[in-house]
Amino acid sequence: MSEFDVGSLRATAGQILHEGHDALRRIVAGLDAEALDWRPGPDTNSVAALVAHSLEAERFLVATAAGIDVQRDREAQFRVRVAGSDVLIALIDQVEAEVDGLLAHIGPGRLAMLIERPGRAHPGSWWLLHALEHTREHIGQAELTRQLHDQDAAVKGA
Repeated sequence: MSEFDVGSLRATAGQILHEGHDALRRIVAGLDAEALDWRPGPDTNSVAALVAHSLEAERFLVATAAGIDVQRDREAQFRVRVAGSDVLIALIDQVEAEVDGLLAHIGPGRLAMLIERPGRAHPGSWWLLHALEHTREHIGQAELTRQLHDQDAAVKGA
């Protein structure tokens, strides 16, 4: 039986997260403040809020897997408003670099260890894998929100 390769897991997780970050960059590219802050309806989120939330949650989840405490204001992420896509691209770049550093702290002991946060307890592997799935979920929502905005703008412009 071969030994589990944590380095390969970290590299693969990093690759998947980078692919997600590239998708987020494509979603926000060229959008102005109005488009980034537009919401399709009540109780929905803007592209800016979805990007801010997905990145902050990713940072929190990977840091949790790595055993590093980070402060987080989850509700503030949904109130975010931005001046343009350059602000979100800078945020994506910043979180990507930070998460790359956090991944280096995840070893086999952390993956197997039960890690508790308020209201839930899971092994480190769950926290890492949840970061991947959570980010992808919000990428899909942000893509759809951009599509809805573009359709709405086209109808209003016609």
